[in-house]
Amino acid sequence: MRFIKPSPLGILTRPFRFEGGEHLGIAVPVMSTLGDAPRLVSEKELWDIVGEALNGYMLDAALPKHYAEFLLSANAYGKYCDESNTCPVSVSFCGIEKHLLVSGDRRWRDDVPASAQPFDTLALDWRLAFGGHGCQENPLGTGAEAPEAPVKGLPNIEYEASRVSKRGDRAEPAGFGPIAGDWPQRRVLYGALDQQWLEVDRPGFPRTMDKRYFNVAPADQQFIFLDALPDCGAYRLVNMHPRHAMLEGTLPPLRVRAFVQRLGDDALEEVALRLTTAWFIPHRERVVMIFHGRVRMREFDTSDIGCLMLGAERCNESRPVDEYRRVFDRRSDRERGALHALRDSDLVPETLYDAAPLASDAHVSSPFKDNMLRRAREEASKVSSCPLDPAIFAEPASSVVSPGKLADFVEKQLADAKAEQASAEALRRELEQTAQKQAVSPISLQRSAPRGPPVAMGSFLPPSVANAAVPPELGFDIDEKLRESYLQAVQYQEAAPCLDAIASRELRSRVAAMAARGESLEGMDLTGADLSGMNLRHARLSRALLECADLSGADLSHATLEGAVLARARLAHTTLSGANLTRANLSLAACEAADFDDAKLDQCILERARFANCRMRGVSLKRAQFKACEFDCVDMRHASLGDLTFLGQTLNDVIFAASTIRKTVFVDCTLNRVSFAHCDIEGLGFLETRAEGIDFADSRLCKACFVRKTVLDHADFSNARLSEVNLGGACLHGTRFRRASIDRSDFTGALLEGADFRSARIHGTRFARADLSGADFTGSDLLGASMRRAVLNGACFDRANLFRADLSEVAMQDTRFDDAYLEQTLFHPKREANA
Repeated sequence: MRFIKPSPLGILTRPFRFEGGEHLGIAVPVMSTLGDAPRLVSEKELWDIVGEALNGYMLDAALPKHYAEFLLSANAYGKYCDESNTCPVSVSFCGIEKHLLVSGDRRWRDDVPASAQPFDTLALDWRLAFGGHGCQENPLGTGAEAPEAPVKGLPNIEYEASRVSKRGDRAEPAGFGPIAGDWPQRRVLYGALDQQWLEVDRPGFPRTMDKRYFNVAPADQQFIFLDALPDCGAYRLVNMHPRHAMLEGTLPPLRVRAFVQRLGDDALEEVALRLTTAWFIPHRERVVMIFHGRVRMREFDTSDIGCLMLGAERCNESRPVDEYRRVFDRRSDRERGALHALRDSDLVPETLYDAAPLASDAHVSSPFKDNMLRRAREEASKVSSCPLDPAIFAEPASSVVSPGKLADFVEKQLADAKAEQASAEALRRELEQTAQKQAVSPISLQRSAPRGPPVAMGSFLPPSVANAAVPPELGFDIDEKLRESYLQAVQYQEAAPCLDAIASRELRSRVAAMAARGESLEGMDLTGADLSGMNLRHARLSRALLECADLSGADLSHATLEGAVLARARLAHTTLSGANLTRANLSLAACEAADFDDAKLDQCILERARFANCRMRGVSLKRAQFKACEFDCVDMRHASLGDLTFLGQTLNDVIFAASTIRKTVFVDCTLNRVSFAHCDIEGLGFLETRAEGIDFADSRLCKACFVRKTVLDHADFSNARLSEVNLGGACLHGTRFRRASIDRSDFTGALLEGADFRSARIHGTRFARADLSGADFTGSDLLGASMRRAVLNGACFDRANLFRADLSEVAMQDTRFDDAYLEQTLFHPKREANA
């Protein structure tokens, strides 16, 4: 489920079962300032203040409240105390008034309380009200400790009519905060867990529950005749602000609307929301308004809800649903939806929300911008000593576009670019027509595509400039930048030409002589050279240019090729064992029967390269860039892989056995007969990848995911150890998990027909809605497994341990449980006939 909402609105959701149906509870917290002109603040400020001011209490459980209510997270201040060091605090809101007395710390003097001590600030929390271990109504408080307690405290917060005046008095707990669900005030409302709950409503709420259970405020802060707070409710808060003895005003004129889109249905369905809660934070001059609603679902885990969209309006200014539909379509656009999501004005009136602009114009300052401007001025002053016109480096500062206007800005830029392109095309046609009329060759406006290494910049400059010394303080080398660009992007150029026989022979002789003398070949231009069969063991070839070079049969074992360009190189039967190829570019290289054993290929660029019948045992591959490569019959045993993304790769008969793998992802790949047996894997992702028959036997997999239509049919996880592995929705027909250990993993919606889980240990794992038809769990340990709504037709659980497993709403036809341990196994509620 995704969310569409403006930035001032928070969102809390909770699926729950009630009256035999599945529901999604929705709570929308919105924070506003207090005072005469209330304004909404950002969601970030909302959660920052809530985390600091609520003293650990939960803001909301996202369950629809039956009555409206209000709460306070507040402080009392000693400056408002009388001579007895007692401060009255009070709240008046929408017709309800509540008064409490707050006193400083007190001790017992004989059997009566002594005078209160002065105080500066006291939090109005249940911990300072009457209560304790001997008071179920407030087990957090003080004054009702067990009789054996050596010292009994005295409460700081009390009702004026219920104060502790002598030993043995029991006061009514006083406070403005929420009541916990296990306190008797709410527990008595929960209802009975009767037979109907066991057979129909479990694990949801019982039908005998009083709906007031969802209300968390003390009873004297609930509006028992209102299901929603009135618009613009008036409030008055006394003695709960460090500077102002009284805060008064009204809530902002706000209402929130919600729409859901169900999967498979394009329509937007409105969900009614009510303003049920106002949670005041007086010392921060803020109030959190919480809107509640609920919507019926088909699935218990919200998997049938595709999107939830929220919007805010001023009271009595309702927007048409069609307008929300247009916003939904714009924000769902794959290309520009993210830009439209920055425009809050589509979903909340600007008159209610102060959108804090990141920068309204070029004069807005920030540390980052100030540092960049300072550096630009320093660099510009250095240019004055260079024989170039400093004016060419100066660019006019452009104004900064605010986030809300970014979508319009991009649309205008695209329209301008399209118009310029059309103008250029019209000019080109006009030039061609003019050339034809004058019977001359048309002017070619196209340049030839670049090929090979870059040419030194000095060849393009006038002698006076080319021969001038570049001041070292400029801190850059143009030729070095060009070489780096070539290293990164050579695969996008036309292929460099191979040297002719004479040039190649001369260069080959030179390389052989230098290698024989042990001289360095670093940075040498060997583009298109024939170096086949050469002995270049331990050669120093860092940053060498070897595009289209023929290295077939060459021995480069333990050579240093760091940052070398090997794009389009021929590496047939080449020996590179122990070589250092860090940051090298091997894009489009043809590696056939090459030996990369123990080589270092960290941070390599590998785009459209082909590896066939290669040895890569013990290779180090970390932070390399893979794209559209092919691997056929590659032995990569004992390799070390980390921080890799294989995008659009094909791997056939590749062996990663006994390798160490960290943070590696396969996206849109095809893996045939690939083995990860005996691997140590932590952080592995398969997305939209086909890997039939893949082998993970005896491996350790931690924090892995196989999602988005990933196919693992007939895979082998025998004896593997899986921890926190997500296989939700994956195709796992006939997959073997025999004797595997599976902990805290997720098979929700997976297709596991005929899977073999014999003697597996499966703890805390979800199989919700999984298709386990014909699966074999004989002798398996399924302690606490959740199989809610799974299909178990023809499955076998003989001698399995199903202690506390959840088999509610499952499909069971010809399912076997011979000698299975079924203590506390849940079989209710039963599956509906049409499910």
